[in-house]
Amino acid sequence: LQVSWHRLHKNKNYLIKMKTIALALAATTLASAPASAGTYLNAEVNNGYYGSEYVGRTVELHVGLDGSKEKFDYYIQGGPALVAIDGVDGTETELSGKFGGNYNVSEKVAFYGEFAGGTNGDLDNTYNLKAGAKYKF
Repeated sequence: LQVSWHRLHKNKNYLIKMKTIALALAATTLASAPASAGTYLNAEVNNGYYGSEYVGRTVELHVGLDGSKEKFDYYIQGGPALVAIDGVDGTETELSGKFGGNYNVSEKVAFYGEFAGGTNGDLDNTYNLKAGAKYKF
């Protein structure tokens, strides 16, 4: 399976994007975080595949805040994203971030959501939205 440079670049762009949003979210959160919020570091590796072919990797190095208020748990994090595309020398540094939370309906049922995004060089930013429900046995 052969993947064009355009498709690889587009996939890389899809994996990350969010320079100004990550900085704005981090600045807003850090400025308005309640005293009960916890600060944390989060390192995450995301490998990309097109079918069974490896196309690249993004390593996110985030600083974040999390906390709880009654039945609601929340977090926000952001920082650099190191992007390496298979077959391309070196890495590019972009910015990425995410925020989300979950609402605990009961001890067994919770609804959750997350919004994430990142910058992508000169191309459009990428964004992802996730929502779901969890039931504990």
